[in-house]
Amino acid sequence: MTIRISLACALSAWCISANAQTIKTVPFKDGVHAYAVIEPEQKPRAILVMFIGGDGNLNLVQRGSLSGINLLIRMRPALEAAGMKLLYVDISDRQFSRSDAEYARSVGKMIEQENSEKLPVFVAGISRGSISAANVASRVPVSGMILLSAVTGSTYDGTVRDAPVADISAPSLLLIHNRDACVSSRSESALRSFARDMKKSSSTVIVLEGGSDEGIGAGRAAACHPKSYHGFSGIDTNVADTIVKWISSVTK
Repeated sequence: MTIRISLACALSAWCISANAQTIKTVPFKDGVHAYAVIEPEQKPRAILVMFIGGDGNLNLVQRGSLSGINLLIRMRPALEAAGMKLLYVDISDRQFSRSDAEYARSVGKMIEQENSEKLPVFVAGISRGSISAANVASRVPVSGMILLSAVTGSTYDGTVRDAPVADISAPSLLLIHNRDACVSSRSESALRSFARDMKKSSSTVIVLEGGSDEGIGAGRAAACHPKSYHGFSGIDTNVADTIVKWISSVTK
């Protein structure tokens, strides 16, 4: 892996280029907030800002590259092929809560740093990453919000309702699997209630089927694993196609 400092990343940021990825940072408190940038081969049609679930720690600075089994990472090839510029936002060492205003402002700096072409910007979060996406969508101007297996039931990270829901005005796509058994996201009625409460947002709720549950882990944690129905295991392409078609419909 080649590591180099690049002025193209601006004076406030450093970059590591590896495997068609660039790891960048923006200043945060007494340190930095890292994210990975994936550029499509063709001219990008939109920017997708991605928030994985779990603790959100991609460990980008230490690893120097993006890896993982989360759906948002598994969909990378399909989304790249569709012309999406992808930003994967890291959370290292529990720097902040997903629902903090300061966290949203930090992501806003990333978007500003990456969007010199003034592309449409969409935020996408799965599981606990949905809390991050809702927070950013409520505080930063975006073209749309995509929530997958949104956390509508309580976790120690909170729920999507911790964001000022009334301030979310961008169109939203809410995806849920009909066999999601994760206690924090399995309620379709709770998801539809959340959609109704976003009174300024035009919301689309889609229930997906199919795929597989690999049964990784034990007890309640297994139902929330990235390779379960909660993580849309086995239907990555279908999910990516659904997202791309929806983005096309709201950016006409």
